[in-house]
Amino acid sequence: MNYEFWIMTSISELVHYPDEWKDEYIPHPNFKAIMDAIGIRAPIEDIYERYINQPVHTGHVLVFSHKHEPDTCIVFDTYRDALDQSDMIRFGWRISGKEAIESVKQLSRHLYDECEDVTVFYKEGQCVLYEVLKEERYPRKIFYKKVFKQQIKRYLV
Repeated sequence: MNYEFWIMTSISELVHYPDEWKDEYIPHPNFKAIMDAIGIRAPIEDIYERYINQPVHTGHVLVFSHKHEPDTCIVFDTYRDALDQSDMIRFGWRISGKEAIESVKQLSRHLYDECEDVTVFYKEGQCVLYEVLKEERYPRKIFYKKVFKQQIKRYLV
């Protein structure tokens, strides 16, 4: 059985600045706990840097799958809406196996509840990521003054 989570909040919720006077950050401890629990280490520092530096009306869907359990994955929709002023990102994960679901549920809800910036939604259940992960949906055309063709990019980690 697969169980999925999907969250929308500011990308700043995925990183933590241990020293507010330095421009150095690490994956947020709540997000790191989820990555540890599902056994996938997404390159959050690279994703954060790329997201912050990419122009608006761009950004692809990044899927990091567990090399031994391909159904287990972490997903980031890095599209930057041209009208967004809060650096919003959608991200989530899929896990397999009943024994892991309860602990990941608690960690996921804790991450969402601890968000300090704007939070938009939290979803969990089966088939929550169905549309996002559907290959035939891509390239997805997004219109804002011009067309952007969003791709899905998959990585085994």
